[in-house]
Amino acid sequence: MSILIAKIEETIIAYVIMLILGFHIILTTKKSRLQGKVLSYIGIVHLYYISYILTLLSFTVFKHNFKPYFYLSEILKFISIIGISIFTFTTIIYLLHSKLFDKRFVEYIAAITLTISITLYVSTPFSGLIFKIDENMQYIRGPLYLFPYLISLVYYVFILMVIVNCIKTAHDKNEKKFAFMFIAFIMVPLVGQSLSRAINVPILEISLAITFLIFYLDFSKRNVSTDSLTGLNNRRFLITDLYSLMRRKDRDKLVLLMIDANDFKKINDNFGHQEGDKSLIRIGQALEQCTYFLKHCTVARYGGDEFIIAFIERQNNDGRLIAYTITKTLEKINQEENAKSDVTISIGIENYKEEYLTPEEFIKAADNALYEIKKEKYTWKNFT
Repeated sequence: MSILIAKIEETIIAYVIMLILGFHIILTTKKSRLQGKVLSYIGIVHLYYISYILTLLSFTVFKHNFKPYFYLSEILKFISIIGISIFTFTTIIYLLHSKLFDKRFVEYIAAITLTISITLYVSTPFSGLIFKIDENMQYIRGPLYLFPYLISLVYYVFILMVIVNCIKTAHDKNEKKFAFMFIAFIMVPLVGQSLSRAINVPILEISLAITFLIFYLDFSKRNVSTDSLTGLNNRRFLITDLYSLMRRKDRDKLVLLMIDANDFKKINDNFGHQEGDKSLIRIGQALEQCTYFLKHCTVARYGGDEFIIAFIERQNNDGRLIAYTITKTLEKINQEENAKSDVTISIGIENYKEEYLTPEEFIKAADNALYEIKKEKYTWKNFT
């Protein structure tokens, strides 16, 4: 009885945690595709918690007529198990911007799986394909009892494939860390379930809620320091990180690249703001691809169509080399994506001087270098 009470308490605590997170997301975030996915995930997890509470109640409060309540709880449980797997898979693909699976393939498979699952589970009281309760009130597994668990296993294999692929192909260290975090996100509940069965301690539901809480806090932190359009660091993060770089002992090797899109207003006027956004995203991709190997480096969208890279040079001409590489990489990305507008950039390069006391002074000097480049219509040049 004490274990049963502990299980009820644990499930209620987990339910409350997820409920609070759901309300917090609704109140503090703008409507977006990501918000919809996260709220859908929370809703499916709530369904699992409700099914479990209903199962416990069917053996206690409703024990004299537990059969219909037990059927309902088991159907909700199996649907939520499939739902959690599907939403985890689609959300991770979205967050990691994975191209491992075709978008239509993912949508079709998810829709087909969910439709078949709901049909099977709703018909279970009549068909007994998943389970049935016999005349002696004994629980009997049906021929397709393992179906939801096998489907979940397949989805988790897909999830691991997406995460591993992202880790291998990531051009940014923060992106790799974000991908690694998802391994914990899917492993902790599985470990919690194993421990729950091994030591007979009810920790599965609470581990699921706590794992999601950790993920949400980490993602919220990323949102504060990340530009929502390009995925690069934002201005706020840049100033903080640049200040740290300017205090390093080897700051005499610090170089700052100020990058600006050429004729960006014309792109918006001629092709629309959506194409303008795509141009900024392509610039961000070029910057990431050309800087991921640098150890002490920060890459950020400074504002509008301006970007900044700051890093410690290993050799004197690294700044010029990176600038040249970025322009060539951007040309390649424009061609690969058949862009309507072949966006180009100008880059001003400024080396650190002791007279720069603040990040703003350093950035202003690089901005002046960029202005000279724009005036002379060069792509990049070093004014130091």
